Amino acid sequence: MNKEIERLREKLNLLINREDAVLHNAEILQLSQELDKLIYDYYKELRVID
Repeated sequence: MNKEIERLREKLNLLINREDAVLHNAEILQLSQELDKLIYDYYKELRVID
C-alpha cells in the first residue's frame, strides 16, 4: 500500500505543479480522492483511526 500511496502522490504532485494546472480538473480530483482513500485505509489498518 505504501508504494501505491507514493506513486499516486508523485503523480498528483506532477499534475498540480504544472503551470496550467486547474485544481478542479477531473483527473486531479480523482487522484486526490484515490490518494485520500488509500491514506485512510493505511491508517485504519494501523489502527490509528477508527
